[in-house]
Amino acid sequence: MRLPAYIKSMAQLSAESESKIAQAFHRRELQKGELLFRQGEVCHHIFYIEKGLARVFYNTESGKDVTAWFFADNNFFTAHDSFYQHKPAPNNCELLEDSDVYTLTYSEMVAMLNDNHDMAKFAFHTVYLLAKQQAEFINGIKFQSAEERYNALMHHYPNIFQRAKLRHIASFLGITQETLSRIRGGK
Repeated sequence: MRLPAYIKSMAQLSAESESKIAQAFHRRELQKGELLFRQGEVCHHIFYIEKGLARVFYNTESGKDVTAWFFADNNFFTAHDSFYQHKPAPNNCELLEDSDVYTLTYSEMVAMLNDNHDMAKFAFHTVYLLAKQQAEFINGIKFQSAEERYNALMHHYPNIFQRAKLRHIASFLGITQETLSRIRGGK
């Protein structure tokens, strides 16, 4: 979904506000493998992925690569603490596909929030959706079996197996690739 249409679907905004918000974002066509933000560096942007797939991951002290989250088409995301508090990001964000991504810097966002009440409504809705997704995921990790987590992932990202590597999916679900294969084999 193009960004202006997505903005319109998110909150009741005036046509002028929708236009201002859409114009504030900068559209970029990015290549698979590019990092949108890096662990240990400050993330200065919020992103809207119009088309494509990104994964947020971190490296443990032992060198293990752990996928923390996936973001696909029509999603906003950022490294929250890094973006809002200008701290080093705890994660990396890698594009898993060639992607069309919109960006907005922190200072551009603050200027819009100060200047436009509708932008504040839009930001509130966006933050709410992100918090809801993360709360559902945390509850899933705590209270769901591996198969239930797999089913939830398939519900949210039905074509994830065509778009991401099995090791990234298994890592995201907190299971081994072997367990993932057994779950998939039982379907």
